[in-house]
Amino acid sequence: MVLGVTAGVSIIRNLLEIIQSCVLFLIMDKPRYSWKKTIAAYAAFIALCTAVFTIWVLVDPQSYGRLITVSFLVILILFFRFMSSCSISRILYNVSLLAFVLLWGIGIGVRCATIFFDGNVWADILFRLFYFAVAVWLYYRYFRQTYLEIAEYLQSRWKWMAAVALAGDALFIYYSVYPEHVMIRGIHDRIISCGIGIILFATHVIMLRAIYAMRSEMLAREETASSMLHNAYLERSLAMIQEKVEQADRARHDARHHDLVIMEYARRGETEELLRYMEEKAEAEERETPTRFCENRAVNSILTAYAQQAKQAGIRMTVEAAVRRDIGIRDIDFTAILGNALENAVNGCMEAEEETPFIHVVIHTKNNKLVIVVKNTCHGRVVFENGIPQSKKSGIGVRSMIRSAANYDGQLDLHCADHIFTARIILKAS
Repeated sequence: MVLGVTAGVSIIRNLLEIIQSCVLFLIMDKPRYSWKKTIAAYAAFIALCTAVFTIWVLVDPQSYGRLITVSFLVILILFFRFMSSCSISRILYNVSLLAFVLLWGIGIGVRCATIFFDGNVWADILFRLFYFAVAVWLYYRYFRQTYLEIAEYLQSRWKWMAAVALAGDALFIYYSVYPEHVMIRGIHDRIISCGIGIILFATHVIMLRAIYAMRSEMLAREETASSMLHNAYLERSLAMIQEKVEQADRARHDARHHDLVIMEYARRGETEELLRYMEEKAEAEERETPTRFCENRAVNSILTAYAQQAKQAGIRMTVEAAVRRDIGIRDIDFTAILGNALENAVNGCMEAEEETPFIHVVIHTKNNKLVIVVKNTCHGRVVFENGIPQSKKSGIGVRSMIRSAANYDGQLDLHCADHIFTARIILKAS
């Protein structure tokens, strides 16, 4: 009998189903605790559930057949909520998805053993083992990477995904169990149950693929925006270089006239006039000398470019920067992180419409960490969603900052208070 309820068979079946559920969940999860604690807790959970479910199926197999699926899913959700660092919505979605895989495995094992091996119990178990191995391999090989890539992108959207998944599970489980288990019903009910399962699972796959495509498109837009920002930075740098060349040409042209004036004062012996002229010349040269913010050329160029842009827009910009020449961060990443922060700061000041807008920048290193703090005037009506300001001008830029900062184990903290927007970025430096 394929649904035999001997103690040994029940233990093996329950153990397989519980282990499969835990392994599939862990593949997609971000554990709350260390792997040592996580494995120990999962081992204890598997042992306890196996014992309880085995006793249940031996004592009352009828109630076990009706209630085991719902009971098991509730227990999984409670345990995973305690062990996982993910949101409850994401946990619910993961459990709903693995429930499809689990129920399909049970159904396939029973049907194959019934059709090909005359209901042999061990054939059922072997089919479930094979199915378990294939499911884990497919999960890890083809599903895990895509899922993890879109997991952070979804964030608050998980609650809608979880709602759809739970509704599908409820429909599938209800039809499969009531008024009696689908395995002992006619072929017509089995076909409908199979169709419901296929359609719901296909809906999950299509939905996740669509979200993955949306995320890829978003990343492409971020790359374009980052490239445009980098090109704008290069154009401003080129303009600064051209201006310096022109200043050098003017200086060489004017040097001849200065020498003639100095020679004339010296020839006449007009010492006081000569000294006054030299002081005026030194003051003029000091005003024309470009500001050097720090030793790092990339950071200095970005700060210089945006300082000029802020000056043209009537924004007071102050800088405290101490960044050494070689800090282990690529110029393109500095542009994406610091450039976007300053670009958003300039836009924030212009939107604020304050009489005295300002930008204050502090950059320093501490304990092999590069700390960047940018404060600027803002209108005070910034709306945040999952730590990202919802703005047509800054949304893509902030996501580009987050993605570039991740290359250096970076942390990004954005907040707004008292009409002052603060961006704090911490990067791992070499």
